[in-house]
Amino acid sequence: MLWAQPKQISQDFNLDANSADVSLIEFAKQADLTIIFPYEKVQSRQANALKGSFTIEQGMSKLLENTGLAASFERDGVVTIKRISIHDTLLEDKSLMQEIVDLLIGNGDNIVTFPEEPSYVELIEVLGIRGSMDWALDIKQESIGVSESIQSEEIGKFPDLNLAESLQRITGVSIDRSEGEGQFVTVRGLGPQFNTVLSNGRRLATDNQGREFSFDTIASELVTSVTVDKTFSASQPSGGIGSVINIKTARPMASKDFKVAGSVKATFDNNSQKITPQGTVFFSHSNDKLGWLVSLSHQTRKARINEVQTDGWLLNTDIPTEQLTSTADTIFVPRNYDQRVRFDQRTRTGGTLVLQYKATPNLDISLDYLQSDFNVKTDSTSLGHWFTSSNLEDVVTDENGTAIAFSQNVGHATDFHARTFDRPSSINALGVNSRWQASPKVLLEFDVSSSKASTKDRIGAGNALTLIGYLNRSSFSISEGNVLPRIAGFESSDPSIVDALGDVTGVSDYLDPINGRAHVMMRRGWNIEDKFDQLKTDITFFDGLDSNIDIKFGFMYSKQSKRNERWDNEKNAVHCSFCGYFPEPDLPDGFQTIFDAGSDFLSGVSGSENLPTRWLRHDGETLFNFLESASDINFDAVIRNNSFTVTENVTSAYLQGQQRSQWRDIELSSLYGVRYENTDIVVTGFESDLLALTILDQTELGQLNSPGRAISKSASYDNWLPSVSIKADWQDNIIARLGVSRSLTRPTMGQLSPSLVLTTTRQGGDLRASSGNPDLKPFESTNFDVTLEWYYQSLSYLSASYFKKKVSNFIVSTVMQTTINDVTDPSTGADSRAPDSEDTLAEFDLTTPTNGQTATVSGFEFAIQHDFNSGWGVVANMTLVDSNAKLDPTDISQKFALTGLSDSQNLIVYYEKGPGQIRLAWNHRDGFLQSLVQIQGPEPTYVRSYQQFDLSASYAVNDNVSVFIEGVNITEENVLKHGRYPNQLLLAQQPGARYSLGLRGIF
Repeated sequence: MLWAQPKQISQDFNLDANSADVSLIEFAKQADLTIIFPYEKVQSRQANALKGSFTIEQGMSKLLENTGLAASFERDGVVTIKRISIHDTLLEDKSLMQEIVDLLIGNGDNIVTFPEEPSYVELIEVLGIRGSMDWALDIKQESIGVSESIQSEEIGKFPDLNLAESLQRITGVSIDRSEGEGQFVTVRGLGPQFNTVLSNGRRLATDNQGREFSFDTIASELVTSVTVDKTFSASQPSGGIGSVINIKTARPMASKDFKVAGSVKATFDNNSQKITPQGTVFFSHSNDKLGWLVSLSHQTRKARINEVQTDGWLLNTDIPTEQLTSTADTIFVPRNYDQRVRFDQRTRTGGTLVLQYKATPNLDISLDYLQSDFNVKTDSTSLGHWFTSSNLEDVVTDENGTAIAFSQNVGHATDFHARTFDRPSSINALGVNSRWQASPKVLLEFDVSSSKASTKDRIGAGNALTLIGYLNRSSFSISEGNVLPRIAGFESSDPSIVDALGDVTGVSDYLDPINGRAHVMMRRGWNIEDKFDQLKTDITFFDGLDSNIDIKFGFMYSKQSKRNERWDNEKNAVHCSFCGYFPEPDLPDGFQTIFDAGSDFLSGVSGSENLPTRWLRHDGETLFNFLESASDINFDAVIRNNSFTVTENVTSAYLQGQQRSQWRDIELSSLYGVRYENTDIVVTGFESDLLALTILDQTELGQLNSPGRAISKSASYDNWLPSVSIKADWQDNIIARLGVSRSLTRPTMGQLSPSLVLTTTRQGGDLRASSGNPDLKPFESTNFDVTLEWYYQSLSYLSASYFKKKVSNFIVSTVMQTTINDVTDPSTGADSRAPDSEDTLAEFDLTTPTNGQTATVSGFEFAIQHDFNSGWGVVANMTLVDSNAKLDPTDISQKFALTGLSDSQNLIVYYEKGPGQIRLAWNHRDGFLQSLVQIQGPEPTYVRSYQQFDLSASYAVNDNVSVFIEGVNITEENVLKHGRYPNQLLLAQQPGARYSLGLRGIF
């Protein structure tokens, strides 16, 4: 970025002919200016000698003459460098071909923009809100396909505190949040698994069980830009029928000499009332040959999150007919109803290392390393109510069959939970790249990379659960107009309620620790290891067929190995060793203390006045240790048979052409090609046979299994992926684009596991099992895109887009009832507490994924960006998405529907003038189908519409230091989820607001 002094004043220059990057730096020094630019985008262009007295404008023009670059002075102090249009001139110096390949093949992201900044400001990346927007606008405008990007406002200053939160500002992009932070990205109605995520052009491994990437694992301060490609080209890696998202980190040769930049801030969480520190620092140095950059970031956040949760709504359970008042054909009852407070400590530590070496004028070598550790430790306390359908009384339903009132006087459990939701994740990525301009018409690029991600939980601490409780009674009701149901009747004791031994339970008020007895004691979690290795080479021949056509081809080999290990203590029902609320061992009263969630617990959600806000709290690890010492039981988690490893080898080759031509006043650019891919998959795991079901307590059934045996399955498939993109540019400000392509997304890893897993074994016929399918084929999509854009003034544009995707091989879950090895259900006979001769065969709902469905996704995107030239500006966009594969809530037989489909809207208002800036951002996402399953049960999960307001402001104290404030979710919006119908509450979450105050410096 170049900041010009008044361009009418002549100055003396003495520059020898040199590469453009060196010449621009020297030009800035002699003109007493500050300059920053992406080194790799201009390094191979040869600038001219400049000797004599010139104005800034004259000097820049002479310096860049016949380089293929031109400078335009768009506003006071703003110089924009762009390629010269083909109908203006032809490039004459073929030694510039390395940069031309960036321009022609790189989807236009080689545009060098010099945004506005006062001349006294020192060296920074992109200066301010308007500079960031100007940069992103040039990338969008110059791309042949449909591409959008977000650029950091300066080094270490991304527009939002979270990468996903920033991405949602792009048209067509919406996000899923986790505990108040953006985590997953949906693009054009296609969810996280359908988007390929890269770092500096290389695939990133993920810490999840599937292919979806968690954007909260990487600190936004380490990132300089994120680009979302919505159309596809043959040279791009496959895997995302939604988009290809490329995260770019800072480069040392974007500036010269030694630089230090960083920020420190304190963040206040409104729910927890805690203040935590965060800090980021960059060190970089470069000269004409060598550059290095090191960055470090450390963030902590202590959050409190209030929740009410139902794990699922059970369909057509065995409610006694005489207790049911309903005319509906289908009955839904809640599995449970919990009130919970989570205490999160989120620690994110990461950094980057970049080395760039210009070995010769024609050979560049670079090394990139990214490391990020994201450790979430969550301790929660909750009051839980567990319902057993066969014991429900006075059940009343609405017209949809949803139970809106019932009571339970037998077998109801009142439990106090201590639970963890830990997420010890890590990701790293290493890549080495070399670019060699072998001749004026040949460019070779070689890249090798490796990425690893993990969530380490071999002891089952990630989702540990301990229960102290007793048998009780309760009544449940849903009032019209309230989101939160009412739970009552459990507060006082009832001497008529006895346990399995005939002893009276609940002898006093529910807050009296004397009632408490040990119950479920679970250690469980996933140990995930993902590794992605990639080797690729690209060769470009300029003027391959004639003067306006370039040919590019390449090869890539990748190997992904994902190991998903399930660790728990449910084998042989160890977790239920104390199920039944037996009096021994007697728990010391001091194990439990009264917890008060506060009068404002979920106060922003209707019906919160009906919730209990006090319950008993205990420490889970203390209870584990006490029970282990009082018995011979070891509660340690062990690896289970539903662990598996997927190894995926992909070999690909592509051929691509790029052509530029002129038709009257319209400049045409086209990008066309085909990609071939061969995929080989090997899935290995363990499986054991079910031998018997046993009664554990009044609700649970245990499993007896044979020893595990190894199993292995393999599959292979081939795909051809053609693509064509055409861009028509009229007078450099009206652009039309057309794209047609074929793309694919491979099946979710978890759906490939060959093992049969018993997921639920409970009394009352709640028996469920699942199995994967290694023979699943990839999702295949035919994509059509058309856009029209009008760049009517600087920093301003209007755009409209239409897209349509026809996706085949959608995976659906087939559910069938089956018996397993003639095993019987011991709770169905004459004696419900023990097996007998009248027990019936256990019938499981077996869920298996299969290919078969085809769906169409289509929609419109509209955007406007306007700068008022007074410091004020506005950005607004909206996305409208539709599909022929929506879920009909009245059809319980429907097993397939697209998840993630929703309309979304964004509005950003900003002011930037002089040393001050302020930015208010609003995002709204309509309600959407998040999943076809719930935590417990095969019913759908919906997320209600959600909006969020974020605010940021900064003030430059001097040339080097600025002070800033940030606010996230400043109106304290809540997250709400429900089942098939809106009154089937699944989650009400109150993440609260958070605010930051900090300093940022560049030296």
